[in-house]
Amino acid sequence: MRPKLFFLLLLISALGYSQNTINSFYGDNGTSFLLLTSANSLDHSPTGANQTWNFSQLLSLGNSVHTYAAPTTSELSTYPGTTTNIISTSTQGTTVSTGNLYTKNLSGVVSITGLNTSGLNANFATNNATIGTFPMNYGYTNTDNNVSGNYTYTTYSGTFTGTLVTTVDAYGTLTLNDAGNGAYSGTVTRMKNVLNISLNYGFFSNIGTITQTSYTYCNPTVSTNDFVFRNVTTTSVVPLMSINQTDVTIEKHLTTTLTSIENQAIENSIWIKNPIENSVQINSNHEIENASITITDVLGKTIFKVNNQTINGTFEIPVSLSNGVYLITIDNKNGSITKKIIKE
Repeated sequence: MRPKLFFLLLLISALGYSQNTINSFYGDNGTSFLLLTSANSLDHSPTGANQTWNFSQLLSLGNSVHTYAAPTTSELSTYPGTTTNIISTSTQGTTVSTGNLYTKNLSGVVSITGLNTSGLNANFATNNATIGTFPMNYGYTNTDNNVSGNYTYTTYSGTFTGTLVTTVDAYGTLTLNDAGNGAYSGTVTRMKNVLNISLNYGFFSNIGTITQTSYTYCNPTVSTNDFVFRNVTTTSVVPLMSINQTDVTIEKHLTTTLTSIENQAIENSIWIKNPIENSVQINSNHEIENASITITDVLGKTIFKVNNQTINGTFEIPVSLSNGVYLITIDNKNGSITKKIIKE
């Protein structure tokens, strides 16, 4: 099972006791988020009170929108007990994908009942995956050792068992750089979720494992769960399906001002074809005039630069790069956009 198919499983100070609280699992209907990447691995190791996290090399990849709906009669039959269907629509370049996360809220106790996205259907009907009881205060912990159900993925189907551990393990100050939606610095409370899944197929038990760790940073000063930032790392090792990989998903709350939405629409219309070979291909649905294009390595060293370019449709830059990760920045009088380049 490819890691991205599982990332939806967990959409998951002395300033005062109430300010160290995560109030709700559910955000506002129709909330938008930036999909991000980082030039360096993010350090989530600080735990406890009055911590600081400074993530300053974030880059925008696209966006996603979360909407909430009551389950249909058919969905209730498939995922019994479901109270809310969380629909996630993600856009990266010209690629649009949609997923459904089915959840149950019983007197504040939130559990996962099912997942349906991109060829994968995971049904937790045997034993729902309990996230925990909301609101959650700093120091809260919940362990569900009885997660189980069945899955279908392409031509494979079987059962799974596992555990889900939830802790509200830290609070303090989070600082984020401007990644196309403005910088952020403010008080947050953090929830950590660790999901471990063992897959079974036919007569074969434990054909592979999936381990997902998510860190969700929330604004504790609002009545709903004002999710600020999330980092999800999923490691999938399933030899039978020829899968052995790690996937990282990073999201940031998108400010819903008119200007930021317009800027984000333009940024999402520009994408880079990766991995590259002997040239960098920039694709854009918007004409960008008098643009400067700069390619740097992850340490900030300039590898290539050209000025006074017009980008519209497909724009190709012949450039020879060694294998690795680079950043390409497109500037003109209206602003700056940075994307990632991968040379393999």
